[in-house]
Amino acid sequence: MKSTFLFTVFTITCLIGTSCQQKPKTMVNENGRILKVPAGFPTIRNAVENSADGDWIILAPGKYFEMKIDLDKSVTISSDWKLTGDESKIEETIIDSQDSILFNIKADGTEISGLKIINGDHPLNIMAKATVKNNHFIGTLDAMSFEGSGGGYVGYNTVENDRDDGLDLDLRLGGNNRGSNIVIENNTIINSNDDGIEIRLYDYPDQNIHYIIRENTIIGSKNAGIQIISYDIFTGKSFEIHHNIIHNCKVGLGCMEGTNTREDISGATTMDELICFYNNTLFGNQMGATGGNNIIAVNNLVQGNSLGGFKKFGKNSAAVNNLFFNNGGEDFIDCNNAVIKEGNISATDPLLDKTSFSPASNSPCIDAGKKKYELNGKSLVEIDTKYISGSAPDIGAIERK
Repeated sequence: MKSTFLFTVFTITCLIGTSCQQKPKTMVNENGRILKVPAGFPTIRNAVENSADGDWIILAPGKYFEMKIDLDKSVTISSDWKLTGDESKIEETIIDSQDSILFNIKADGTEISGLKIINGDHPLNIMAKATVKNNHFIGTLDAMSFEGSGGGYVGYNTVENDRDDGLDLDLRLGGNNRGSNIVIENNTIINSNDDGIEIRLYDYPDQNIHYIIRENTIIGSKNAGIQIISYDIFTGKSFEIHHNIIHNCKVGLGCMEGTNTREDISGATTMDELICFYNNTLFGNQMGATGGNNIIAVNNLVQGNSLGGFKKFGKNSAAVNNLFFNNGGEDFIDCNNAVIKEGNISATDPLLDKTSFSPASNSPCIDAGKKKYELNGKSLVEIDTKYISGSAPDIGAIERK
């Protein structure tokens, strides 16, 4: 049963992204030195202490027991994968931080890649603009933690059985640093004990940080696939959440208010941040999505959610060209009367493959989406041409080629 499940996840990840891994070419470091562990330095800590900005620290295959290493230089820490593109080196290069932080990342330009990281408690504590890619996290607590003033790029990671949230994306104020924009793409997050991705907005106005969360697969989170928590003050943060598959969670997208992080599918009547939520597949959750006051939902496929489709969308929201099928409750529950509802399709089987979530060739999803959605003369959603293979985008996360 386990091997079948992992094959399913592999299939979904390959279909939704451009590849299963972001593969580097055979590389040399033109901007610094390559420091090898243990050939040149006995430990990761020792290599970091002897490194300078631009250096790569490359770990040989093996198991390392290290923790609480401060990264205040813009270094790369990776496996032989970084040099060769050999994905087997990721699984062979293991760091166990023994229920502690592994790296405190304090310098912009730091990269953590190509590693298998296990058993950590907030193993990556990210307080700068960093790159985290092609890692495999197992049994950690908050595998990737942007709970301080971090940002940057997170892509092509796999997170399994996290004890809390697979990815914590608060990006809150830290000293004079308000955090920076972030791109989250092509990650696979499986069986988080709380949320797949958790985002606290906090109570700092004028943060004006933009989150792009795209092409991720989130399966089996006990609470939300993606949870956004309002502190009841407008922060200026904004979101593009698109082409994600969220399956078998309590709620696909869960908006919460009053600093509440215990997912109760109640929605957020005090959340005014703009959330552009488009071309996602919400399949087999309890609830498809709960909203704030300003959620723009376009081209989403909402199927088999036992309690219903969209709930508590607020006064400045729109739900356009979404397909609802076989949900246990209503398509729209306790939504504000001012919500714009146009072109939605109900009670029509999307003919999805139940393993890959790809639409069949005769699916009503094919070419049924909108390329662009404007409201009050402002373009809010515009589908990139790379996601369109026919005359129009398909509905849902996966575009049939």
